[in-house]
Amino acid sequence: MRLGSLSAELDAITREFDYGIVPGSATVFVKDEVNGIGRLDLTLLEGVIIVLEVTDQGYKVTSCSPLCNVDPALSTAHTVQAHLESPFESMENLLMTISPMFRDRFQQELFSKLQSVQQQQQQQQQQTSQPTLSHINQSLSSSQPNSTSQSVNIYSSINPSTVTTATASSAPNTNIHPRSSTADLNALDDLNKWIN
Repeated sequence: MRLGSLSAELDAITREFDYGIVPGSATVFVKDEVNGIGRLDLTLLEGVIIVLEVTDQGYKVTSCSPLCNVDPALSTAHTVQAHLESPFESMENLLMTISPMFRDRFQQELFSKLQSVQQQQQQQQQQTSQPTLSHINQSLSSSQPNSTSQSVNIYSSINPSTVTTATASSAPNTNIHPRSSTADLNALDDLNKWIN
């Protein structure tokens, strides 16, 4: 038994396995706390009623009966009969052995829980690995010098007499020639004054 008392174990069986058996079909009909024996019946999804015995030594099927004479009920009943009176360490192991539909549902349930845990872990990692926007702004402002002072340094080092302009012609070569227009020089002076 997983739980400390027979009553707690039987109650857990009637609640926890509805995803892989006919929901609400598990019914306890013997609860002998003195001798440590519990008996219950439940209906497998394949349409087979089984009687289970729960003791300190484990779980076992004591009888079974198919509800109809068609497959998968008949093949599942045959599988259950092959495991009658065989002790199992856990209820999950017993049900996975005798019921293919329970096994499929159990695997789906387990996969779903694992995905949920994985998604929660990924969300936690994203939250802890991504700094907040204020941290980003602080690190950017402290790591970059003032852009205005950079611009001043760049433009104050330009000699207006050596400024050149590239012009594109129809030929693949480009001609670069100096321009000494006073309008261009005045524009550069105005830009430099505006920056300062």
